[in-house]
Amino acid sequence: MSSLILEIVEGSVSGRQLSLDAPVEMGRDPGLPLALDDEHVSRRHARVSSFGETAMVEDLGSTNGTYVNDQPIVGRRELTPGDRVRVGTTVVEVRSSVEIAREPTVARAVPQITPVDAVLARVPEHQLSSAGPVTAGVPSFLAEETEPGYVPPQVAHDEQARSDYQALAALVDPRVERQAAIAVFVLLAVGALALIVFFALQ
Repeated sequence: MSSLILEIVEGSVSGRQLSLDAPVEMGRDPGLPLALDDEHVSRRHARVSSFGETAMVEDLGSTNGTYVNDQPIVGRRELTPGDRVRVGTTVVEVRSSVEIAREPTVARAVPQITPVDAVLARVPEHQLSSAGPVTAGVPSFLAEETEPGYVPPQVAHDEQARSDYQALAALVDPRVERQAAIAVFVLLAVGALALIVFFALQ
């Protein structure tokens, strides 16, 4: 007779305990010793067997794998009291009879979760269609359209200037042309000054 117990500590049947006197297979198959209502578990997912003071878990070719202490296993893995095996969203723990006498269960209480539908109600379609756009108190980011500042007023509405390639020069603001000429002169002056300083330091 084995002194080891398998306890479901997380899952839909949390708190249930099974003796490891015989191998315990777990999965979605209703005929298994540990049948689990868990969509992430295969029909025959894993098997836990007892060997004296230790146990052995074996993955039976499951789709989502078997985990021991959050580490995936391949094939078989030895278990000692305190080890936890996870299949899908169900977690079982290997416990000794001594541990159970000291602490009858280590299962976690399943938290009560309030369904979203019980808190949020869908707004009927007729209420949505009757609600107009919310504009009160919303600042407008639109600006009044103004004539471009780089086009002289006297030719702003001149259709000939807009269509005639030769007349495009009339669209240029004289101030821009004058500033461009000054910029070229300044660049030349700075370049000449830099050359004078360079040769003066030689």
